[in-house]
Amino acid sequence: MDAPLCPKCGEQIDKVIDAPYGWWEWNGTKYVPKNAASRVDMAPWVHIGCMGELRSFHPQNPVDTTPTQTSRA
Repeated sequence: MDAPLCPKCGEQIDKVIDAPYGWWEWNGTKYVPKNAASRVDMAPWVHIGCMGELRSFHPQNPVDTTPTQTSRA
């Protein structure tokens, strides 16, 4: 069975981060704060591939067993 597709990038959601408060990234000089929030009420789950928030996703919910479409190129 394939993993569900990310609504932001269209790739399979094979890794998820529980990151409601964001993370820090190195920009070549220093660490800068980042987040995936598109609004104030941030979803807690983020797709690690594109760091897009997964509002209706929860890793403990059952996965639809119907075949997934191919990701967008």
